[in-house]
Amino acid sequence: MQATLKKKRMVHGSAEVTRRWRAIGLVGGGTGIAPLIQIARIVLDDPHDLTTVRMLSINRHEEDILMKAELDAMAAAHPERFQVAYSLTGPVYSGWPGFTGRGSLAMIQSALPPPGAPNGMTMIFVCGTDGFVDTWGGKTGRGPKKADGSKGPKIQGPLTGLLAEAGFHEAEVFKY
Repeated sequence: MQATLKKKRMVHGSAEVTRRWRAIGLVGGGTGIAPLIQIARIVLDDPHDLTTVRMLSINRHEEDILMKAELDAMAAAHPERFQVAYSLTGPVYSGWPGFTGRGSLAMIQSALPPPGAPNGMTMIFVCGTDGFVDTWGGKTGRGPKKADGSKGPKIQGPLTGLLAEAGFHEAEVFKY
């Protein structure tokens, strides 16, 4: 049995990730961080790509943060190009050095690249539960089911939520 290759994800008309933007922001809720880590790796592994990557991982508890040691190691290995910040939504112990809460404008301003870069040179990726993505960037939808009964294509929907409040434009945000 031959494995089928997964179709590349189109991001605003192109599957290309490296050397496309000057700054990338990655916002992951819980396990939603997994595909965002892949994006960071792809960009950071390209020696000709100078894109900066700023990641925000939001979880209930510190022990819920997936691949924290690897993320911290990536930040240490690429200090000029990769920064990671963490936020906890559950009870926080005294001395927690990160953010608290599911998201805020102050968190966006501190942890992500700014909106409105000239010529679409900033991209923010958001991934998590439907409610998480809705809070950050607005609802996504699905096109009609395919002939084989599988899910239809994902539709980005209008940009709303925290990222819209922070001044980002639809062309600067991709909702997984």
